Amino acid sequence: MDHKIKNALEGIAPMGISALNETVLSNQPESRYECPVCLNWLRDPVITTCGHKFCKKCITSWLQNSGHCPIDNINLSMKVDIFPDNYTKREIQEQRMSCPFAAKGCSVKVTPLDLDSHISTCEYNQPEASHQPDITIPCSFKAVGCKETFDNQEDLNNHLHNDILSHMSLLMNAYSEIKIDNDISSASLDAKEQEAMSLWEAPDKNDNQTTTPALNNTSALIRALYERVVVLEQRNREQDIVIANISKQLSAFAVAKMKQNNDMLLRYCMGNYIWKIDNFQARLDAMLKDHYKMLYSPGFYTSPNGYRFCVRLNISPQNPQCFALHVHLMKTEYDDCLDWPFNGRIAFSMINQYNPELTQRDTMMSNSSLIAFRKPTAEICLRGFGYTEYALVSDVIRNGFVKDDVLIVKVSIRCV
Repeated sequence: MDHKIKNALEGIAPMGISALNETVLSNQPESRYECPVCLNWLRDPVITTCGHKFCKKCITSWLQNSGHCPIDNINLSMKVDIFPDNYTKREIQEQRMSCPFAAKGCSVKVTPLDLDSHISTCEYNQPEASHQPDITIPCSFKAVGCKETFDNQEDLNNHLHNDILSHMSLLMNAYSEIKIDNDISSASLDAKEQEAMSLWEAPDKNDNQTTTPALNNTSALIRALYERVVVLEQRNREQDIVIANISKQLSAFAVAKMKQNNDMLLRYCMGNYIWKIDNFQARLDAMLKDHYKMLYSPGFYTSPNGYRFCVRLNISPQNPQCFALHVHLMKTEYDDCLDWPFNGRIAFSMINQYNPELTQRDTMMSNSSLIAFRKPTAEICLRGFGYTEYALVSDVIRNGFVKDDVLIVKVSIRCV
C-alpha cells in the first residue's frame, strides 16, 4: 500500500450521486488508558512531546512508516520525542479486574493486560455440562399421522415451513376418515352420494333382475360421480390457494425478521462497524465508469440512542487513481438530546485479508468548526469528513485487500 501521509479533511458529496447498494465490552479501557492506534490498553506506554500516549510497539511501527503523530501530524522522532510513561504504566498495573467466570467460582483478579491470558487458562472456562435428559419434540401434526421428532425448536420450525403440503395431505386424510365415520354412524349421506348409492346396487344372489334398466342406472351413476369429482377438484384448488398464501406470509415474516436483526446490530454496535462490500469488482467498474457513483454503508450508531454515521467510498475527484473515504453524520430521532457539534475520534481500518500485518489503519479527530460535525438538517449530512486520497485503487486490488470479491472496511467511532 501507499504509505504517504494523508490529511483528514472535510469532503462534500457531489449532487446527483447514485448509491450502488442499499444502504459493553467487558475489557474496554478508559480513554486515558487507551492507545489511539490499536484502541486497546496501553502496553509499555510512552508519551510524545506533543502530549499523546501510545503503546511503545504501536508508535514505533507507526513512525517507521510515517514519521508523524497519528493524532495531530506533528513530526516526531523515536530518539528525541518519545519517552516512557512510567506513571501511566503503574496506574494500569494497579488496576484489577474480576475474572468473567466469577459467577462460576473463580475469585482471581488480574491486571487488564493479564486478563486475556488468564481467561484462556482459567479452570472455570469450561462449557457447562447439561444434566437434562435428551428431549425430542414431536411434530405439531403428530395427531394426524406425522411421525417426525426433533431435538430443538428451530428444526421443528424448519420442518413445519418445508412440509406444508404433506401436512395438508395428512389433515385432508384425517378429515376424510372422520367424515366417513360420521356419515356411517349418522347414515346421512350428502345428496350426490345418496344419488350415486341409489343408482347402483349389487347383483342379487339369485341373479334376479333389477326393476330399473341397467343403461339408465349407469348413465346417472357416471353423471353423479363426475359432479362429485368436480366438487373435490374445486376444494383442492381452494386448499392450494390457502397453502400459497401461507407460504407468502411465512416468506414475508422471514424477511421482516432478518431486517429487524440487521437494524438491531446497527443500533447496538457501539460505534464499531465492519462494512463488507460484496460484488466489489462490479461496483468498482461502475464507479470507474461514472465517478459520480458512490458506495454508502448502512447507518450505524455510537450507542443505542447516540450519534448515527455512515461511510462513503468513491473514486477521488482530485485523483481518479485513488479511493476517497469519508464518514457522514445521519439524522436520528434523538438528535435534540445530543451534544453538538460531535466531538470524538474516528479510526479507519482497511483489512488485508491475506496478510493482516498489511492492514491499513488511520485515525483522525473531529473538528468542531466544520459543518460535517454539526447537527444534521437532512437525512444524511451533505458534508463528510475523511480522506480525499485514502488509497491507490491498484494497490487495493493487487495487494490482498479484496478476497472472494469482498472488500472489508472497519470503522470505530468514539465520543470524547
